[in-house]
Amino acid sequence: MLQQFYTFNFEKMVGFLDDLNGICGGDGNCLSSFTVDRRIRERTIAPYLQANLAFDVANRPAHFRAGVRYEKTKVRSSALVPIPTGTQWVSANEFNLTYGTGSDFTTFRGDYDNWLPAIDVDFEPIENVKLRASYSHTITRPDYASMQGGRTVDQLFRIGGGTGSQGNPGLLPYKSKNIDLSAEWYYAPSSYLSVGFFDKRVRNFISSTRIDTDAFGLTNPADGPRYQAAVAALGANASTTDLRNYIFANYPASVIVDSFDPATGNYTGKILGLPEDGAVNFQVSTPINSDQSAHLYGFEFAIQHNFWDTGFGTILNYTIVRGDATYDNSQPSSVPQFALTGLSDSANAVLFYDKKGIQARIAYNWRDKFLGGTGPNPFYIEAYGQVDASASWEFKKGYTAFVEAINLNGASRRGHLRSENNAFFASPGYARYGAGLRVNF
Repeated sequence: MLQQFYTFNFEKMVGFLDDLNGICGGDGNCLSSFTVDRRIRERTIAPYLQANLAFDVANRPAHFRAGVRYEKTKVRSSALVPIPTGTQWVSANEFNLTYGTGSDFTTFRGDYDNWLPAIDVDFEPIENVKLRASYSHTITRPDYASMQGGRTVDQLFRIGGGTGSQGNPGLLPYKSKNIDLSAEWYYAPSSYLSVGFFDKRVRNFISSTRIDTDAFGLTNPADGPRYQAAVAALGANASTTDLRNYIFANYPASVIVDSFDPATGNYTGKILGLPEDGAVNFQVSTPINSDQSAHLYGFEFAIQHNFWDTGFGTILNYTIVRGDATYDNSQPSSVPQFALTGLSDSANAVLFYDKKGIQARIAYNWRDKFLGGTGPNPFYIEAYGQVDASASWEFKKGYTAFVEAINLNGASRRGHLRSENNAFFASPGYARYGAGLRVNF
């Protein structure tokens, strides 16, 4: 069997096309300027101790495992971002930032540590029946976008100030205290029945706050000696247009005039920010750990049954999830709410065959409606069920032919806002088919 592999070097191809057709001017330089570079480095030390014990209870086997992990993490977030070099007052209440060719390389740091205990116990009270219990502390680290510390400010701002954003490498990880209980009955070879209960208490959720700060030494052209002189000359009730005209007429060295209308005396152009002007106040959004916590709990039911030695079998499972952090649609949009997204019941039903080199399965996967996003306009993803099927046959050692079908029932997806009548999105579903040959060598 002949196999061919291809690689593609995009930069070389762009250079070739530039030489051939001059798509970038024929100078061989088609790369955009490199002005943004964001990097995060995490260093974690995680020693742990663990003890495993085996013993009998009423002459039945039992096991006990206990351990503790200590984690110490240091985060260093470096970012290369474009530097705003100045400001311009371009119209009544519109200001722009101007940029040079340089970038600012800033570094922010953070660190945290956690003790993470875990205890697991299992006991076999009767043959082929297993009881399990666990208690543990676990963490989930924040996403990199939230930890990235580079500060950026928006190019447009108003007379009262501007906006911007930055990450927070000092964010603490989500921390969960978990209880898991389960009972399992292995009633036949490769067949079992199980039921489980889980309980999670989660804290350190990430929210957002705004801090007021100046940035990059930027100044506000409408907050300085020129503006104060214009107000003193024209009065506090003078229009913004008249104040701008006064600065254009009396401070020509610090403005750029685009046009002047002698009939009205109005100027158009840009008033440049000066070092003696007041600093621009930026409201910078940054993620923080909130004091919100959530309680999640639920049940899991599962059965796997093989039909004797026929190769046929089935897998059925159902998960129930509940929590106390739910969204109240009856509250007005002005009321902030904390709610967990993605919580819903789910179920799967699988019929399979696995014997003599042939594997086949057909599965129905279902998920109930869940909250997809919060905020003033929350949205929900509606209940969805999909049928998938696949089959494979290893007709020769290392050679396997396969076919597959995804979304056989052509299920569609739909989301809505607070009301089911207010559609958020609708995505029609279609079946997809595939076939191929796998070769292992």
